[in-house]
Amino acid sequence: MVGKSTGIIHCRPGAGGKMMLCHIALRCYNRGVKDLIIIGGASPASFHFDGSIYSRVIAADSGYDTARRLSIVPDAVVGDFDSTRLGSELEAAGYAPCPRDKDESDAELAIRQSSGYDLIGGGEGRIDHSVSLFTVFRNLIPPFIWYMASDILVSMKGALSFTAPPGTALSIIPLLPSAVESRGLRWEIGGRELSGRFMSLSNRTASELVSISASDTVFLRFEPSEYGSVSFLRH
Repeated sequence: MVGKSTGIIHCRPGAGGKMMLCHIALRCYNRGVKDLIIIGGASPASFHFDGSIYSRVIAADSGYDTARRLSIVPDAVVGDFDSTRLGSELEAAGYAPCPRDKDESDAELAIRQSSGYDLIGGGEGRIDHSVSLFTVFRNLIPPFIWYMASDILVSMKGALSFTAPPGTALSIIPLLPSAVESRGLRWEIGGRELSGRFMSLSNRTASELVSISASDTVFLRFEPSEYGSVSFLRH
């Protein structure tokens, strides 16, 4: 179930020798164009896994439990294994946990290994964990699509258009301060800067075609029950 030959966990002393930094070396694949990272926290009840679009699957700690539940086989597993219920299974497969006292969260360990990824998990958990994920996204890179139990977030920067039934719920959450323009929303955003001081909450689509432009990275938040009716268009 765990292809341990595709991932090797390395731990080394951190600054001053007080903390431990954990790193994972992964074999490269030619299957897809992005990775799938699975972390702990609330995740979808089911997930259609298409191995042709993902180069690797990386699970972080209890993200391994989620992967097992979703019938997804990780290429590598990283973390201190303090939240997984399957630690003995991982150790039997040859994985050694990183120390709990380390500089990075388990999710960050996985994200640091990717140049582009979708994310499963991380929803409805501890607020400090949720806030820390946004910090990791700002310092590294955000996911293309973030799948949680109650939310699906799509990151964008620049111009993006999509079709959806009128009345589809949409919130726009800024990862970084961003000037946003919209066409096709119930409450249009006419170049206003979205930031930690202002966001577009509980907006709705007013027409079938919606176009949004953002000067920096924002998340488009959709209801999972409505996301299947959203179709993104190429520019």
